[in-house]
Amino acid sequence: MYCFRAYSWYQHIRSHGDPIANNYTFHTVITANDSSPKPLRDLRNRCLNPGKYSHYLERWLGEYSAHQLHVLDGSLLRAEPATAMNALQKFLKIPHLDYQKLLKYDPKKGFFCQAVSNEKTKCLGKSKGRIYPPMEDRSVKFLRRYYTPHNTALSKLLVRLGRPVPQWLKDELSNG
Repeated sequence: MYCFRAYSWYQHIRSHGDPIANNYTFHTVITANDSSPKPLRDLRNRCLNPGKYSHYLERWLGEYSAHQLHVLDGSLLRAEPATAMNALQKFLKIPHLDYQKLLKYDPKKGFFCQAVSNEKTKCLGKSKGRIYPPMEDRSVKFLRRYYTPHNTALSKLLVRLGRPVPQWLKDELSNG
């Protein structure tokens, strides 16, 4: 999950013609050290920092109590959006909308979109659902090592809060 978030951001920036992203490979970006040029370090941080989920949750817990926060599993939202949205509606205590009827998987886009009719969907723009070249194995390995302490902290935090640990996180920590 976190690996693909970093890669997706890099690909998004490349698609907008960013010279740093277009002149450096993803692996070079994520492995850049602190003596690298500032624009490269900035892109590295922009790719890597959002995947440090426990860091952000801890900050939010400084402002809100745990019962005010709903932790949404992004992989569940992507794979089963109706299930994720039902849980969110229940948490927010808002009237139920049947997302099973409102959303439909669009094989062309590769994700769920608004169901307009039985045959048609209305999806986000062309920048969403792009197909990227596969991430290099060495980048996946680097990201797994890089995020291990952050993922461990997230798992411990979720357990401490009495929240379920998402399957992707269990899998990642057992494979790490």
